[in-house]
Amino acid sequence: MEDKKDLPQSISHKKLSLFMAKAKKENITFSQTEQKENIELEEFLKSIDEFEKASKKIIKKISSKNEKFLSEKSTNSIIALGAMEAHLNMALQAINIFKDDAK
Repeated sequence: MEDKKDLPQSISHKKLSLFMAKAKKENITFSQTEQKENIELEEFLKSIDEFEKASKKIIKKISSKNEKFLSEKSTNSIIALGAMEAHLNMALQAINIFKDDAK
């Protein structure tokens, strides 16, 4: 409280400008590195969302294929398609775990 007694009642604009110029600047903005990392994270999360949507769409199409379509394919092709579906499902599970962990 004693400090208030020492404060002047008024100050000139010139003196105030000088104080402002000499004052230590606050770092209230992100540094360029932090901004870049933030942008990269946003792009990564956007890519994950796009991958998730595309994977769900592909799985839905694989699941809806009828026997006529599959009967024209070789056994190896059908097995490969099943393996792809399994891997996409595992990727979706991994995405869900990553999203839950980020909360």
